[in-house]
Amino acid sequence: MLSRLAESFYWIGRYLERAEGTARLLAEHYHLTVEDRSVPDAVAAAVVLDALTLTHDVVTTPAELVRSLLGDAANPSTVVGSVAAARENARSVRDALPGDVFEALNGAHLTLTRGLTAAASPGASMHRVLERLMVVNGAIEWTMPRDEGHYFLALGRALERIDMTARLLDVRHDVVWPDTGPVAALRSAAGLSAFLRTGEAPSGEQVREFLVLDPTFPRSMLHSAQRAEAAVRGLQTLGGVDDGELVREVGLMRSRLEFAGGLHDPAVIDQLVHDTQGSCVATAAAVAEAYFRQAGTIVWSH
Repeated sequence: MLSRLAESFYWIGRYLERAEGTARLLAEHYHLTVEDRSVPDAVAAAVVLDALTLTHDVVTTPAELVRSLLGDAANPSTVVGSVAAARENARSVRDALPGDVFEALNGAHLTLTRGLTAAASPGASMHRVLERLMVVNGAIEWTMPRDEGHYFLALGRALERIDMTARLLDVRHDVVWPDTGPVAALRSAAGLSAFLRTGEAPSGEQVREFLVLDPTFPRSMLHSAQRAEAAVRGLQTLGGVDDGELVREVGLMRSRLEFAGGLHDPAVIDQLVHDTQGSCVATAAAVAEAYFRQAGTIVWSH
């Protein structure tokens, strides 16, 4: 596969996951700030925007937070910008992408650009966006052949999911909203039902450990790291670049989480989140070096 095609598939996965993670966080955080008035609106907005590395100098109300996180097509760190960037990458590989996937992604883009910011209920609007994004993910799983394109998309999605889970935990809902924050964090990761099946009380420490180390929940950092390693090894099986640095980085990231099971020390969990996010950045750099690096221009001589 050409490097530019591989890179487009990779970034489709990353941008789709970023849009979904940001939309879920916005929907639940908006409801939390409106229903729990124990924290000033400016502080509630700042903790989210800091975690997502977005500016918040002029964001002081829930409505302004909605507009900021919805964003526009020029900022790929926002919901609208992520979906627009995924759509542009999909356009560049449209010949290699199933038609159902592109149509579903285009539908999600149109949903976001047709007056969504003027909706009366931002939470309900975000759930509409999430429904459209789930249709895209369903089309990917049902129609894409398990070839290099799918592996690159799955790798990008897994790495972005690790990063978004780390950013969600950086909001520290359990500290700022001790009573309602842990449940809001679980809802932001679509993990409330899965967590309740464990039989544990949704305390801040238990929720953080679940989102980091649970081996069965698909949005946990451990499960995402396993998916990332599986994608890298799938690319090797199909004859991809045999890059030892990439295999080492993704393997270390997965093993650090996998062999930390049973931990209950909050300080250790926090350090694990920080280290895994750093490993995710290093793995992304190794992916770019192994598969997306430009080889240079060939100069023909007479």
